[in-house]
Amino acid sequence: MHRITRPICLFGLILLLSGCTPALYVHLLNATGELITVSKAQSKDITTIAVGTAADISPFQLDERLLIRTSKHLWSYSMRDFYQPHWPLALWQQHPGVMRTYARVDSRGRIYALAPPHGSEQPREIPQPHGFPMSPRNGT
Repeated sequence: MHRITRPICLFGLILLLSGCTPALYVHLLNATGELITVSKAQSKDITTIAVGTAADISPFQLDERLLIRTSKHLWSYSMRDFYQPHWPLALWQQHPGVMRTYARVDSRGRIYALAPPHGSEQPREIPQPHGFPMSPRNGT
């Protein structure tokens, strides 16, 4: 009986975990010409990204707002608008439990979609899909 219980429990755990919603990350390249800080309206998590570098922005809920600050600007974006329906599935990098998109933000706060890297390549510029580049909802 013990031999049967363990595989059944393991199979049940796999089914349970495979039904979980994956964490959504944005790998954001800072092309603003200034140091930026990235945060979410409902979180205390802050990510600082130096000029010309990129960082993963932690998982998002679709009802959150993405905030990007420079020394002169504060840009705000709706995550619902960011992900639905704009981002084509082909531009998602998928791993178990994680989905990642690649983007860059320019000096006017516009966010451009990038193609995910293949192997050791860097994310690359592409013709922009519908809805991109995204402009901030408000800005200063």
